[in-house]
Amino acid sequence: MKRIWNKVLLFPLFVFCLGGCNKFLEEKSDKSLGIPVTIADYRALLNGFGNVNSNYLSMGEASSGDFSLTDADYNGLYYDSDKRLYSWQPDYVTREVSGAGHEWYYCYKGIYVSNSILKGLDDNGLTGKDADEVRGQALVFRAARYLDGVQAWAPVYDVKRASKDLGMALRLDPDMNLPSKRATVQQTYDLILSDLQVALPLLPIAESSPALPTKAAAYGLLARAYLIKGDYEKALFNGQEALKLHNDLIDFNDLSASASFPIPATNQTSREVVFFTRMYASNIVNLNIAQINKDLYLMYAAGDLRKSIYFRLDNKGAVFFKGTHMGHQGLITGITSSELLLIVAECQARLGDIDKAAETLNLLMINRWDKNTFTPFVFTNVDIALRTILNERRKELLFRGLRWSDVKRLNRDGAGIILSRRINNQEFILTPNDKRYAIALPEDVLDMTGMEQNPR
Repeated sequence: MKRIWNKVLLFPLFVFCLGGCNKFLEEKSDKSLGIPVTIADYRALLNGFGNVNSNYLSMGEASSGDFSLTDADYNGLYYDSDKRLYSWQPDYVTREVSGAGHEWYYCYKGIYVSNSILKGLDDNGLTGKDADEVRGQALVFRAARYLDGVQAWAPVYDVKRASKDLGMALRLDPDMNLPSKRATVQQTYDLILSDLQVALPLLPIAESSPALPTKAAAYGLLARAYLIKGDYEKALFNGQEALKLHNDLIDFNDLSASASFPIPATNQTSREVVFFTRMYASNIVNLNIAQINKDLYLMYAAGDLRKSIYFRLDNKGAVFFKGTHMGHQGLITGITSSELLLIVAECQARLGDIDKAAETLNLLMINRWDKNTFTPFVFTNVDIALRTILNERRKELLFRGLRWSDVKRLNRDGAGIILSRRINNQEFILTPNDKRYAIALPEDVLDMTGMEQNPR
């Protein structure tokens, strides 16, 4: 049955603007296309930075509790949906699809591009090494979008409920006339993992830009997905495989803490990025108004260079984040070697190998601390190891779109993390495993498709 949503939400592929790139991604093409029929055409679609690398979800980051807005900045938010999202309301937390900044649209736009490439390769009978590489990269982009979306719009993966909980609408064909129906969380993860596994043998070891997927990118996304699921053996394996291919780190001892953005968007300092994707530029997740919570800021000890690299203080003592990997141009959500080391260390600790966990964590920390004051971590038991590694994960991966997912998975396992915000003298609280951890789907999309809303 023909759906209005398909016309509104997913414009025909060929009117999408294949945007240019910033200096950080200077190797990517910005040319526009007609009807794609050749491998070169489909490569150019992969080079559409604005379609496949940009506008990953900020909803979870806005909800994660690492920062707060002043009452004046909250009251100044233009959209009521943004205010509702920030205060963890159960519904109407997304702008209408016809307006700007509809994150559901951006998510499925990227999926549509991937599906169009995959179908085009099949329909045009394109085979061989180059076609396989393009196919593998399209599968990675599709998996990355679905993994991004399921963190926001679905409950945390729980083996006891995953086959029943509502996940994403799994669209595998660019045909805009096909109806949309939500799959389960289990089916969503099954597709993500399958896409990445199928892609692995097709992908190159290296690329001209971190914006194009490599084998390390696929391994990294697999490690992230398995960590979220709680499958620590597979997360460990894939994290280690990714690090065998890409383990470069930025040494914070070489950076200037006084710079407005100490980690500039250049090929030299971006070497830590394994796979580049960028977060949607949200009105809430705005580095000019998002004030880091003081208890988080105080977690950084003297000698930890992230305290001066990541943060700036205004003349009133408010703390703001400046530690992006893109200069002033946005926040990354993709895979970095620092995240991979933290995944590996956490899994080693959870599996009981605390000496290896300390060794792995120290590989990262020596590049984050003043080398004259750094003392390597030594763990005496699993509880101390896990607590330390999870604290370092939180401190290292700020504004990466990961904290919301971490809170969900840790609460699933009994961490008891409670989020709270005070707005206009009213306190808002999000208790562990609350149904609102599955953010409400856009109501206008539900009206047009008949899909189910998340239980509230």
